[in-house]
Amino acid sequence: MSAKANYFKLGLFILVAVGLAVMGVMALGAARFFERKVIIETYLVQSVQGLDVGSKVKYRGVTIGHVRRIGFARNHYSTGVTNQSQHSYVLLELELKAVPFGTLTMDSLKEQLPKEVRHGLRARLTAQGVTGVSYIEIDYLDPERYPPLAIDWESDRPYLPSAGSALAQIVSSAEAVFSELERIDFGKIANGVEQLIAILDHKIRELPVNTISTNALTLLSEVRASNGRLQELLGRPEIKSSLQDLSVTLATLRRTAESPAFSNSVLRLEETLHRVQQLVSGKDQDLQASLDNLRGLTENLRELTENAKRFPAQLFFGQPPKPPANP
Repeated sequence: MSAKANYFKLGLFILVAVGLAVMGVMALGAARFFERKVIIETYLVQSVQGLDVGSKVKYRGVTIGHVRRIGFARNHYSTGVTNQSQHSYVLLELELKAVPFGTLTMDSLKEQLPKEVRHGLRARLTAQGVTGVSYIEIDYLDPERYPPLAIDWESDRPYLPSAGSALAQIVSSAEAVFSELERIDFGKIANGVEQLIAILDHKIRELPVNTISTNALTLLSEVRASNGRLQELLGRPEIKSSLQDLSVTLATLRRTAESPAFSNSVLRLEETLHRVQQLVSGKDQDLQASLDNLRGLTENLRELTENAKRFPAQLFFGQPPKPPANP
């Protein structure tokens, strides 16, 4: 009986544990089932290496969802694709649990998403470090630099345009640079450089090197001689004495300029000039009349002098001499 009772307890314990586990799983599943979420679409024209179903979707580093599906646009929209280049579009379905704008409802998303797309909201593939793992980054970019992809079909879900990843842009720029480098004829450039070197060598050989060396040595000798004469001139006692006197004179002038007496003299001179200016400006009319009188007096003296030169007797007798009578 005791063995059967132990088996019964053990079985009951297992059943209770399994029931609790099932209830826990159901509770977690129910919570996830009732969780609010929306699904949007985007299309990429590049390799999605490192991106898998379940990869994170982030907005400025904050996880807001995950990748729900990865496929090709031609398999889902085969009847609407008319452009051959659009067959290579990679279709991504993104399941979002939060959005950086509006409320998390399909109606709000359909209304607000086109406005945010015009403001530059884009989805781009981003590598996470050097591990090779990638995720989808949603952020606002320059709408003129990253225009939406051209599509010839109507998306079943709200459409969020994509932008090329930074790594893809770097690789594309590097490929363009290498392509341009391949077009450069380095052999022709090397031949041109060799010809230029040969021409320069020929020209250098044609230069009168001996004459140039002789002239350079002569010029150097003259410079040395001039330097010696200048040092000899500066070493003379009268030059040193003149420099010392000049230094003393400059020091005296500096002390004089800095002395209060000099400053007072300058102030007095300014006051005197100001008073003279006031006097002249106040007596301008009287001065002009005096100048006119002086000018008239000068004219009278000039006329008197001329008359005295021509008729000296008039200065003494008052009347000019009578002209002689005709014989």
